[in-house]
Amino acid sequence: MTEDSKTHWANVFSKWGRRLPGLSEEESGEFQTAVKAGNLSKAISVVKKSDELLRNTKLNIAIVGESGTGKSSFINAIRSLNDKDTGAAQTGFIKTTKKPTHYLHPKHPNVILWDLPGIGTPNYPAKTYSKDVNFDRYDFFIIISVQRFTEADAHLAKEINSMGKKFYFVRSKVDVDLANDQKKGNFNEVETLEEIRNDCMHHLRKAGIISPQVFLVSRFDLDKYDSPQLQETFANELDTHKRHVLICALPSTSEEILKEKQRALQEQIWKQALKSCAIAAVPLPFLSVYCDVSILVDNMTEYCTSFGLDDGSLASLAKQFRKSVFELKSVIKSLLAKDISRDEALKRLREATGEGMMTAKYFLSVIPLIGTGIAAMISYKVTYEMLHTFLDEVEEDAQRVLRKALEGAEKN
Repeated sequence: MTEDSKTHWANVFSKWGRRLPGLSEEESGEFQTAVKAGNLSKAISVVKKSDELLRNTKLNIAIVGESGTGKSSFINAIRSLNDKDTGAAQTGFIKTTKKPTHYLHPKHPNVILWDLPGIGTPNYPAKTYSKDVNFDRYDFFIIISVQRFTEADAHLAKEINSMGKKFYFVRSKVDVDLANDQKKGNFNEVETLEEIRNDCMHHLRKAGIISPQVFLVSRFDLDKYDSPQLQETFANELDTHKRHVLICALPSTSEEILKEKQRALQEQIWKQALKSCAIAAVPLPFLSVYCDVSILVDNMTEYCTSFGLDDGSLASLAKQFRKSVFELKSVIKSLLAKDISRDEALKRLREATGEGMMTAKYFLSVIPLIGTGIAAMISYKVTYEMLHTFLDEVEEDAQRVLRKALEGAEKN
């Protein structure tokens, strides 16, 4: 690395401070040390290892509650599935979970939701519950309750708390509670919700939970009540890589979650641009363009999947809100979001770089050190800007799709 290149990259990354976006604190330290030493290959190696760790990071979420509390519907909702979709957890009848049952997210299989049997049942007595269901396996717990706080809820909260595990208390079917309360007259939604929340908090404190976290949700209104806050809260309390994995997998059913997805994916862009930069530093001009297109296509595809703009996600959303897929697709403006192809990505790459600069980069890339250094910086800048632009387009499309879905919608 030349002295000019060393100074350039040190300046690029110094603005982020101690922790770089998309890297853990340990990874950030290794990366910055390598950059300061002028060892770009080592810095790139840190990024590649970070990406590999991100791809292999698994998130295990435990869902527990008594029969009839809406566990299965909650599991389906988090997986962006309707209750009758293929692969959905079974609902609609009284059943007892006899053993821990796992459900993979259909688009993000590293996110695994576990339906756990209730505590205090004959096969899962309270004394050995944590061992029987393998508590150490799960990253956090969601306790699902309905209508009233039960002794089983208290037992479970105490057990999870005693193990030092994080849990969130979810009061489900709150829409039913509101509908029932409305029949009594003198109805005030805000007061009813506050009354339900305070009751749950009171019982959890009686169970010895000092700072309980309570969320009121409805499976059929993931854009309402406390659903967006619930999803943001348990995502923000995870470490760097698990947080990213979860945010990308969350259902695109609220404006807040879509913004969170955008921020999470933005944090990864500089890492993708750095890969492009590293490839451009190799004196093989055709390799740089080929790999740049691959980087663009892979990331653009990931963005569309994360924002629910792929065909499968749109079909599920259309079914949930009684819309046609055509209606939802009609508000998508980005041509690349509709058809991500290598040809279209190459076309955009040429437009973003400029034909003159593409030619210049071709010749520069075969000049050792100075030439390849300039070509590398061009690749970094163009890839960085292209991915940012496309991500903005996809987020805006996802917001439009959500608004169209919610427009006078009647849910199943």
